[in-house]
Amino acid sequence: MKQNIKLTYLLLLVFAVILTGTSTAESFTDGDICVNAEIREISPSSVGIDEEFTLAIDLESCGSKAPEDITFEIISIPPDIIVTEDLVTKIPKFSYGTSERHLMYHMRTTPDANPGPHIIKMKLTYPNKALETIKYYEVELRVTGEDAEPRISSVITSPEYIYEGDTVDLRLGIDNFGEAIAKSVSVSLDHEFKGIKNSTIGTLDMNGTQTALFKFKADRSGEFEIPVIIYYEDDFGKQQDEYNITITVLDKKGSLNLASVKVDPVLPYMDDTVELTMRIENSGDRTINSIRVYADHPFMGLKESFIGTLDPNEDGPAVITFIADEAGEYEIPVTITYIDDFGEEQIETKINIIVLESNSGAGTAAIVLIVLAVIGGLVYYNYRTKKSKDEIIKQLMEGSNNYADKKEE
Repeated sequence: MKQNIKLTYLLLLVFAVILTGTSTAESFTDGDICVNAEIREISPSSVGIDEEFTLAIDLESCGSKAPEDITFEIISIPPDIIVTEDLVTKIPKFSYGTSERHLMYHMRTTPDANPGPHIIKMKLTYPNKALETIKYYEVELRVTGEDAEPRISSVITSPEYIYEGDTVDLRLGIDNFGEAIAKSVSVSLDHEFKGIKNSTIGTLDMNGTQTALFKFKADRSGEFEIPVIIYYEDDFGKQQDEYNITITVLDKKGSLNLASVKVDPVLPYMDDTVELTMRIENSGDRTINSIRVYADHPFMGLKESFIGTLDPNEDGPAVITFIADEAGEYEIPVTITYIDDFGEEQIETKINIIVLESNSGAGTAAIVLIVLAVIGGLVYYNYRTKKSKDEIIKQLMEGSNNYADKKEE
């Protein structure tokens, strides 16, 4: 009986110890440690490029016991955001269980910051009894940007009035009407001519003006609507805008003309030595270089004459000498070649020459008839200033009189 009583007391003692231990453990965990971070404010709420702003963080104790050894740090920040303060903040101890701590970070966006969302990552660390508690936070900052707006402000051509065959200098004025700097600006001119189609400008400030330069050969006449594409970068990345300009090319075959033709003698006989003189005129407004004249005649002798350079409104002679070794009426192809900014160009035309069979033939009346026939073959080629046919007749008649004088002698 006594033994049973002892056993009962022993069980009660063990149960009491267990209850005491549970109470002790509960009292150990009752002093709970808890810290939270709260994003209080981003000021200003809208952050532009190359602007300052502040990020306010509140640290609050949410437990029943004052926390100690608290660490708050910014662990990730975009490269186009600069922070003035230290990224790591250590707090040795809160004064009491419901204490708060306010953190303020002064930041700024860089001049080349990209518009759009930017994520800042943070970490809060503090010990909770024997364990370490780590909490992660993120805040999204949206950087606002502005649009650049480069547009065509002027179109200037030289020459002002463009003729077919002209070499054209084109200047496009490009103005930035936007609220941001336009970077890496280039202009593409999608014309159908031979020449320069791309021009690089570089950076175009707000309200800034630059000139895009082009050069091309207007090798055919007509009215041309030419697409112009402007490539650039602004706060929102790479952009391109398309516009159209209109260029009118007037009908003109070229600025080099065959102004006059002279044959000496005017009516050569077979086996005569003939001097053919062709005057070439530059009727344009640009100097033309390396001018050559090639007459593809069927006789023995020279076929090519080099003139060289002709200034505007200047002419020069191309002299070709040959032996008229066969009688007949000949249509001789003539090719005028020259060099401009885009390479070698050429103009083709024809002249007529009559070679008489012998000098023992017909009388004055027959000669007159031949002279009249020759008039139809000697044509003055001049696109700007026509030569009078009276001068041609006079030249031919003078040659005929000389022939008659020789007969009388």
